[in-house]
This record gives sequence, C-alpha cells and structure tokens, in this order.
Amino acid sequence: MERVSLEASVRQRTGKEGARRLRRAGAVPAVVYGRGRQPVAVAVESRALRTVLHTHAGTNVLIDLDIRADGAADRQLVMVKELQRDIFSHEIIHVDFHAISLEETLEVHVPVVLVGTPRGVTEGGLLDQHLREVAVECLPTQIPERLEVDVSELRVGQAVHAGDLKMPEGVTLLTPPAEVVATVLAPRVEEAAPAAPPAAEVAAVPVPEAAVGEKSVEKPAAKPPAEGA
Repeated sequence: MERVSLEASVRQRTGKEGARRLRRAGAVPAVVYGRGRQPVAVAVESRALRTVLHTHAGTNVLIDLDIRADGAADRQLVMVKELQRDIFSHEIIHVDFHAISLEETLEVHVPVVLVGTPRGVTEGGLLDQHLREVAVECLPTQIPERLEVDVSELRVGQAVHAGDLKMPEGVTLLTPPAEVVATVLAPRVEEAAPAAPPAAEVAAVPVPEAAVGEKSVEKPAAKPPAEGA
C-alpha cells in the first residue's frame, strides 16, 4: 500500500464564504476527524491533493498529513473518507480525512478487475459487470490495490460471485458472498415483426339501385277493373 505526505493548514475561517475564498485561492477545504479527536477544519493545496489521489492506490492511499498551525506541525496518518466534487466541473470541493492507526483494522472498498475474455462472449454473449468494487476489512498496510478475477471460462448464463474472489492473507471479505460480480448474458435475438394478417375476403353483395344516390319511390297500388269491363 502506497504512503505519501501532504501538507495542510488549519482554517481560520469556516462557512460557505470562507470555503469559496479558499477555492478561489487554489485550495480545498477539508476536515480531519477520528480516533477520539475533535474534528479539525483544515485546507490543502488543490494540485497537491490531486497528485496524492492519482497514485495506484487511489482514495485508499495512506497519507501522512502535516497539519500546520501557528508555526507548529502535527503529523497524523489519515485516509480519505469522502470526496465532494462540483457537479459541473468535477473538481474536488471538499474532502473528509479520517485519522487511522496502523494497528487497527478498517473497512475499505477495493476495485474488482475482470481478466480475460469469457468463452460465452466469443459465442455471442455479453459480459455484464455488476460490482465494480467490494468491501473488505484489513489493516491499513494490507489494503490491496485491486482484486483480479479470471472470467475466461465463463459461458453464457454463468456468473462470478463475490465469494469466488481470492482474498489476500489478512484480508476479510465483507460484501455478501452471494453477490454477483459479473455474468455473461445470452445474446440478444431481434424479434421478427409479426406477419400482417391476410386481407379479409368480403363477398360482393349487390346494392339496390335505390340505395345508391336515389330515393325510393313508392308506386301506387293497381286499381281493380271496373264492373262490366
């Protein structure tokens, strides 16, 4: 597990206006808490924070945070607990640091990486990864950078579960073992459009002339012949 250093300064101003001033100056407001200490509002340089988080460990990197106040420095081992990003620029706008101990286990989320091309995919199936990361418990120095799983033997309809992942020594899986990590779906079959039903045959029925644009004229009844005719 990677371990890096980062400088922080105690914030004199808090609140929204203070946070906005920090961001305009190229800093990120943050809070340090944990291990029975009172939360401390600090600020870290934005560019330095991005560099720290772009290691192979990602947000699981161990950080020696040098907290400076009135000329003195307090070094604290921390990890990133939560990041807040701007919804438009995706820039980090706030970070929570959690103080930790190298001798105490903690819960972290580790990325899951699929290796190989499933046999089911070569047969026309589609690989679907349900879980991108799993929760584990271990000492800070034993946090794996990632967990790899070979999916090359998966056929259509088969799946890899969280319980199938191989945990390094000292690492305990917390995600339910039955959770599906990845599966190969059956190929999609396009349904053929149903054939149009044959046109109904309608018997030709002669239409009386009176029904076609003409009015029916009632003929008077024939008179009986006169007597003696």
